[in-house]
Amino acid sequence: MSEAGAAAGRQTNTTTPSSRDGTGGDKTKTSFSDRVLSQLRGNPLVALLVAGAAAIAVIAVLMMWASSPSYRVLYNNLDEADGGRIITELDARGVPYRFSDNGQALMVPSDQVHSLRLYLAEQGLPQGGNVGLELMEDQAFGISQFAEQVNYQRGLEGELSRSIESLSPVIEQCS
Repeated sequence: MSEAGAAAGRQTNTTTPSSRDGTGGDKTKTSFSDRVLSQLRGNPLVALLVAGAAAIAVIAVLMMWASSPSYRVLYNNLDEADGGRIITELDARGVPYRFSDNGQALMVPSDQVHSLRLYLAEQGLPQGGNVGLELMEDQAFGISQFAEQVNYQRGLEGELSRSIESLSPVIEQCS
C-alpha cells in the first residue's frame, strides 16, 4: 500500500463514535451554571461577598422581626367618645397603638396593657360600655333593697363581662 492510500484511509476514519450521534465532541457549549461555577472558582472573593451579604440580610430581617412588639387588647367594644379620649391619652403618653377586629379592639404593646388600664382608670376612662361594681358607688341613701340587689347583679355581670373579654382565647375565637 502506498503512502497516499494509507493517508486516505486515515481520513475516512477520523470521526469518533461520540461525534456521530451528536452527544459529545463540541466542548465550547457549556451551561450557565458551569460558567458561574468556573468564575467563582477563579475568584472566591465574589462568593464570599455574596454569602456575607445574604447573611447580613437574614440577620437584619430576624432582628426587625424580633424587635417588633407583640400587641394585646387594651379595650374592645368602645363607643366613639371613649375611644377618642383614650387615643388622646395614648398619644399624649407616646404609646403606640393599633386597631383590630375592624376597629372594634384597641391594641397596645403587651408589656404596657396593665399599667395603661390602671392609668386610664385613674383618668376615669372608659366612661361608657360595661358598667361593673362602680355602679354600687353612686347609690342614693334611701334606695330599696330590691334596687340594691338589681344594681349589685348588674355590677357583677359587668365585671364578669370585662373579665371574659380580657381573656385572649375568647378574643381569638370572636374574631
